[in-house]
Amino acid sequence: MYDTSQNAYVRLLFLFAFFALSIGDTFNVLFIRELVLGFASPDRYELLISIPVTVMNAMMIAGVVAANLMIRRNGNIVLFLRISTIVSAAGLLIRGMSFHYYMLLLGFAVTGFGYGCFYIGIRYYAYLFDDEKERMETLAFISGGAFAGQCMGTVLGGIMAGQMPYRMVYLLAVIILVFPVCILGRVRIDSRLKVGSIRHSFRVFGNPGAVVYLLFMVLPLFACTIFTSYTVPLAINGFGYSATVISALLLGAYLITAYAGPFMTRLISSHMTPIRATLVYCAGVSVLITVYTLWSSFAFLVVVVLALGLMDSFGLSVMTEAYTDSKRDSSYSDADALMVYILITRLGMTIAPGLILVFGTTLALSGSLIIGMALFLLSGTVIVAASGKRGK
Repeated sequence: MYDTSQNAYVRLLFLFAFFALSIGDTFNVLFIRELVLGFASPDRYELLISIPVTVMNAMMIAGVVAANLMIRRNGNIVLFLRISTIVSAAGLLIRGMSFHYYMLLLGFAVTGFGYGCFYIGIRYYAYLFDDEKERMETLAFISGGAFAGQCMGTVLGGIMAGQMPYRMVYLLAVIILVFPVCILGRVRIDSRLKVGSIRHSFRVFGNPGAVVYLLFMVLPLFACTIFTSYTVPLAINGFGYSATVISALLLGAYLITAYAGPFMTRLISSHMTPIRATLVYCAGVSVLITVYTLWSSFAFLVVVVLALGLMDSFGLSVMTEAYTDSKRDSSYSDADALMVYILITRLGMTIAPGLILVFGTTLALSGSLIIGMALFLLSGTVIVAASGKRGK
């Protein structure tokens, strides 16, 4: 059984890792557009801008799958995190050296792979603990460090992008990843992690309630999350504001999510079941995106982004809880269920830019979520029946 003595080091490790990986959140699409404008015809702008974001999210899925293979090979979590750090640094270095679109595309692909490894790495580290309470506390502790790093990267990346070329910001992120390498030199984890084959996770698809929930709720909801990272930076830049303004707005949303989270989760959970809370969350997200799309203005955009931060403060938690409730008497493990959930969330983010491109509007995101909710409610699955019983 593993102890918690290394948690502080690991928390710092993930803080710096997500700091570096999030450093371009406010200007990634602006840099992509800058390179696209230099060689493509106007009728191809939107397609070429969307491809790197799509590829990065697809490579996150590849990273999650590859992480499972690496961990199963020898169970060495330290070696796994070291490889993840090196891959992430390589991707950021390629971005920083990119003077052509296709090189930048490669950088996004490599970074996406590293991001996927780190994303699932938080959960794998928590799996070292046999005790359920220690596992959950560790997951919350490490996730808090990752979230803090994401906030720092978003804000400081936006500020630096206003003072220096985008390429230089990416190169500074490579230097930041030196800290995780140093920290890993001090981490001592003798325990070997044992995880099942990703093939075992497919047992989740034998549960109709989980499948319907994943396809009709989780997939379109996480497609909508691309609104903040893809649409918002382009929109704010279009209104004439810099990456610094983008970072300030995203920071405001993150802070609302973090600080309102405990209160909003308790409030919502005390008045409705997780599945009903999930429906409220999804409805709120779809309405907010629709409001901005129909009445596009900078003021509306600020209100919508901050409101989305408030929705996320409880929504992401209740979605996970509702998914856990859908298991009921199924035989698959929680680890298997989590793996499938993560893969579906990344798949949603992968298809989102394509939806916007095909339909030419962000209404495609909110529309897909509304359709998904309708199909879910009409399905009459076990998960809906179970939520009804709990609500009585």
